[in-house]
Amino acid sequence: MRPLILLAAAAFVAVSTPAFATPPPPTEHGFCSLGNICTDNGTNTPTSVQPPEFAFASSGQGATGTLFIDILVPDNLAIPGPYSISGALSGTATLFSSTPWTSGFLDAYLGISASPSNPIGASLPATLTYQPTADGYYVFTAALGSTTLLGTSGVGQPGQDAYLMQLGQDLAAGGYIVAFLQQGDAYGATANSGAILETGGVPEPATWAMMVLGFGACGVAIRRSRRKARLVSQLA
Repeated sequence: MRPLILLAAAAFVAVSTPAFATPPPPTEHGFCSLGNICTDNGTNTPTSVQPPEFAFASSGQGATGTLFIDILVPDNLAIPGPYSISGALSGTATLFSSTPWTSGFLDAYLGISASPSNPIGASLPATLTYQPTADGYYVFTAALGSTTLLGTSGVGQPGQDAYLMQLGQDLAAGGYIVAFLQQGDAYGATANSGAILETGGVPEPATWAMMVLGFGACGVAIRRSRRKARLVSQLA
């Protein structure tokens, strides 16, 4: 009877041994060139370079997977054309949907599940500084194929610029660039603090209108001052 006992014990061990879950892909962090450094400031990774020059690193060591780039354009602006991407990787980011992302999480909007979560509340407050009438974003997405990302330990070191990419057109102020790294069926998302925020774009029309009004008021004040000076000189 001993073989039967051993067989039963082996079956019990096989059933009771816990299965280890596959860890999610690493979190991504945006960075720019050594000459135009943009660093994670705890809220985002700002850059004023136009068109943006950027790359993404994976937490810790380098990681290999399929890289997706997503460009977030404030939805108070006209929908731009596709964004070409060139450099270390190339592709074209096209509009995901004519319905903008205005609530919830970016991965759910894109129809995937990713970690960490990217709630719209992590991005929109900074955008409103530049685009006060925005409610969300038009999302442009590009699949750039399989690649190995630089590890975050290599950011700021010689050689990091070899990973840089560039958009083919400017990105409006308040717009973002984020990334997803796919490994199998799992997606690693950009850290909320590591998303690249464009700070150097053209102001929205309402901002231009305020600036024009301000310039006009300055002009009126200067003309009044000159008129007053001429009147004083004539009376003297």
